[in-house]
Amino acid sequence: LLMDLDNIVSHTHDLAGLRRGVVELAALPSLCSGVLPKVIRGFNDSHPGIEIRLRDVVAQRIDELVRSGDADFGLGVRARNGAGLAFRPLLVDRLCLYLPVDHPLAARAEVRLADLAGLPMILTGRDSSVRAHIERLFEDNGLVLQARVEANYMSTVIALVQQGLGVTLLPESAAQGHDGLVCRAIDQPQLNREIGLITRAEQGLSPAAQAFVERLQAQ
Repeated sequence: LLMDLDNIVSHTHDLAGLRRGVVELAALPSLCSGVLPKVIRGFNDSHPGIEIRLRDVVAQRIDELVRSGDADFGLGVRARNGAGLAFRPLLVDRLCLYLPVDHPLAARAEVRLADLAGLPMILTGRDSSVRAHIERLFEDNGLVLQARVEANYMSTVIALVQQGLGVTLLPESAAQGHDGLVCRAIDQPQLNREIGLITRAEQGLSPAAQAFVERLQAQ
């Protein structure tokens, strides 16, 4: 009994001292392939005993995982139905135009959203927050959105664009490590979307999860 009690006390001290533990987070795929790997590497260097469990899922699934307690926190867009959740803005994510290097628009110094009306578009799945944002953007501006191909993963969308099947609008971070593509910013405020920390309302984070969030904010 004394040995068991000693183990419990030691384990508790390790958790409190951030020497061990688990951080479970759910995040948008664009963040998982962009900013998060560097944050996780830095966190792992300073807290090698803490395990990171990362789920790259669509926005709606992030809310479900946080609300059910299967994720300590989420990184995504503000939920339309945010009951039971708290949202704290962290950064602004900009959607950019991706097109093949030989596309006529690639030679332009400036591209407008209206230039995309009627062009074959490669879109992410219908449960994607990026897809919903683009559809709303075209509708609000009275533009025709012509979907040619739909794919679940951004890496697939990028590959389809590289093959000349169309153009796409994706987060700016999606350009990393992809050759044969041109990325063009479009001067349209509506292309910016707010990304933030999603937690359960009125419930604090564990010491390990809080330490990870602080490193994320610092970077």
